[in-house]
Amino acid sequence: MIVVQRVLTAWTKRSRGAPGAVRRNAVAEMFRLPHGDPAAPEEWVKRSRGARRVARRDAAAKALQLPPPGGQAEVLVHQVVAREEDDFVVRQTAARLTLPEVGPFSSAGVQLEMVAGQLVVAGDTRVWCQCFTVFPPRPNDTVLRLPVGQWGRWRLNFRLWEDWGNCEWQYQKWVVNVAHLAGPPPADLFQVTEAADIVDDMVRLSRPTRSQDRRIFRSGRR
Repeated sequence: MIVVQRVLTAWTKRSRGAPGAVRRNAVAEMFRLPHGDPAAPEEWVKRSRGARRVARRDAAAKALQLPPPGGQAEVLVHQVVAREEDDFVVRQTAARLTLPEVGPFSSAGVQLEMVAGQLVVAGDTRVWCQCFTVFPPRPNDTVLRLPVGQWGRWRLNFRLWEDWGNCEWQYQKWVVNVAHLAGPPPADLFQVTEAADIVDDMVRLSRPTRSQDRRIFRSGRR
C-alpha cells in the first residue's frame, strides 16, 4: 500500500508577521491517518501511557517490515489544508485510489510510479503551470525513491500569482509524507516512526528579481 499525506499551508502577506505567522507555523508537519489501522481499545486501556507509546511505535515499525505486496498497489491520499482565510484551522480529506500498473500516477502535487520494485516520487509540474507566476520554479525532478518498508518526506515552499484580478502574492508551504508499505498503515505511522529520507526544498521567499520571475513554468527536468 502507498500512503501520500500532503500538509498544505496557504497565506498572504497579512500573515508574514505575527500573529498570523505564529498560527501558520504552528501547523504540524504530520498527522494521524484517518483510514489507518487503529489499536484495539480494550488492549490499550490496560497499558500505561509510556507502554502505549512504545507499543504504537513497535506496531508501526512492524508494518514497515512486512514482505513486499503483489498486484496493483492501493493508494491512500490524505490531504491536510490550513488556510489564512480559515484562521489556519486544519481541514482534512482522504481518498483511496489505485496505482496503475503502467505509467505515473498524479495526486496531491506529486507523481508516483513503480520502477524496479521502488516507489519513485516526483514533483507534479502541472500543479504550478496553472499559475501566472511561480517563485521559485519547481521542475518535476525525482525527489524520493522508496523501497517497500520505507517512507520519506518532501518539504517545500513557494509564492505564486494565480489570479489576474488579484494583485498580490500568495504563499504556500507543502510537507508531503509518502510511505511505501506492504500492508495497511497504522494511523500514527508518520508520528511514531522515522523517515528514511527527508528532502528539504524550503527557501527564503523574498521578492524575485526580473530574471528569477518565471512566467508559466511549463517544463521540468528529470
